[in-house]
Amino acid sequence: MKKVFVCSPYRGDIEKNSKKAAYAAKIICGCGYIPVVPHLYFPQFLDENDESERIRGIELGIELMKGCDLIWLLGPSITSGMEYELEAAKEIRIPVMIYDEQLRQINPKTLILDERVDDHFRNVVKGLKFE
Repeated sequence: MKKVFVCSPYRGDIEKNSKKAAYAAKIICGCGYIPVVPHLYFPQFLDENDESERIRGIELGIELMKGCDLIWLLGPSITSGMEYELEAAKEIRIPVMIYDEQLRQINPKTLILDERVDDHFRNVVKGLKFE
């Protein structure tokens, strides 16, 4: 089975962001894939408010990412943690699919026209390998 890494916000509205990530995981399961969602797992035993533990969780997540076949990027906002993960994804060359807040796919070829994303988003995703 293919493994799909979910790159989505956690910080900020943690409850809302966790529900969004869990919903994406459910869809991934429904597609017959294994969802890999570190920010639903690691906060169970790592403290998000302790910066060293937060960073450790992100680093551990990247280790999980290395074993994945695909990344689902849930935008359009990108946190610093997500940006770090996406930089790793560029090095690893894992294909990425982009989605908006309603999990509607965003076409990387039309990013310059897509008003759902801003220039920061466009700059961060530049250089990613797209599915």
